[in-house]
Amino acid sequence: MFAVIDLETTGGNPNSERIIEIGIVLHDGKHKIGEYTTLINPEKEISAFISTFTGITNAMVKNAPKFAEVADTIYELLEGKIVVAHNARFDYNFIKSEFRRLNMPFTKKHICTVQLSRKIFPDLKSHSLGNLCRDLDIRIDNRHRAFGDAAATALLLEKLLENDHKNFITEHLNDDISKIFLPQKLRPNLIDVLPEEVGVFYFHDANGNIIYLDKTKNIREHIISFFSKKPAEKSKQQLHQEIHDISYELTGNELIASLIETARIKHHSPRYNRPVPNSFYKYGLFSEMDQNGFQKLMVKMLNEEENPILKFSSKFKAERMMHTILSSFRLEPTFKKIDNAWLYNKRMQEVLAKFVYPYENFFIIDAGRGGSERSAIQIENGEYKGFGFFEPSYIQHPEELKNTIQHHLMETENKKLIQNYLRKYAKHIELIAY
Repeated sequence: MFAVIDLETTGGNPNSERIIEIGIVLHDGKHKIGEYTTLINPEKEISAFISTFTGITNAMVKNAPKFAEVADTIYELLEGKIVVAHNARFDYNFIKSEFRRLNMPFTKKHICTVQLSRKIFPDLKSHSLGNLCRDLDIRIDNRHRAFGDAAATALLLEKLLENDHKNFITEHLNDDISKIFLPQKLRPNLIDVLPEEVGVFYFHDANGNIIYLDKTKNIREHIISFFSKKPAEKSKQQLHQEIHDISYELTGNELIASLIETARIKHHSPRYNRPVPNSFYKYGLFSEMDQNGFQKLMVKMLNEEENPILKFSSKFKAERMMHTILSSFRLEPTFKKIDNAWLYNKRMQEVLAKFVYPYENFFIIDAGRGGSERSAIQIENGEYKGFGFFEPSYIQHPEELKNTIQHHLMETENKKLIQNYLRKYAKHIELIAY
């Protein structure tokens, strides 16, 4: 039994955006047996772009039910069904995220008609829903509205089932656990309860010691993939033989998963993980003006009073970074003969901004582990201090966030991790300076 779904949303990130319309077509593999559709109040503004694209306006959803008000109905409709969608990862992750906000666990088998159409109709030039419907003579009404696209995807599913002569769909739906090579000493039912959430997982030996850990966007998917092939390398064979148990830690977002991974490897030294580089800093990269008014970079040994742009554990690493910056961004001494000081220094500042935090003291506010929970990562005096989780309704002032923070020592790679994350997800996180 299938539940073919399509969603319209306020944007592309399931952690920060919301569903504004859902369409569901229940299908037995041959015929439609039921349907459901509703607008949903996203509890946030719909942008002009989304309104133009979908035709759904803020006025239309003002009196529509919130997701929490239809969650039980949607859950019952999807119960016991294989979820089908065109670009299934998008729709599935949005549905999952909405249930997660309500602390309702949601894990379903799902198939993607984009991926299946590429296998079953490999000669077609395009596998977008519109082009597939045109090439396969499927009528599609009310394009870019949830029920119209869900109904068309249901008809596409029929075509895929009719033409699946190599049993791609059956193969995809076979139990994942039956296809993988689990360690002999690991109980198979441990895989069944693994969450499809971002976090860190741990492999334990017979004594409960952590022997390997890793961060991931999807714990269940990552572990199944990890055991998808017989280990060929000797070290992986040894790891395979020693695994007795699996545990995990939900983190709510990828940044905290990365920070936990670094801290746990440093603390536990799992024998099948690479060690974390030494975080003892001896040298720093500094900037100052030369006699002609040009900003210049230099490497010096650290002392307690100075605050460098970047810190390094060795002079070699510091000088290598300095030369990389100078050569990659047209900041070598020869360019001082071409540029005036103002232009050169402007370019220097733009480059150095990539390596410093936007504030000296601030919190990064991001997704939490479920419900309305949010996460906070603290940067103080330009250094990472730790992270915590909180309920927004209980926080009245930014200073109160400090009480939620679990403090961790600064590790070598954390600044780079945090800066890369800030750049990548700038639109989806909140920064609170204090």
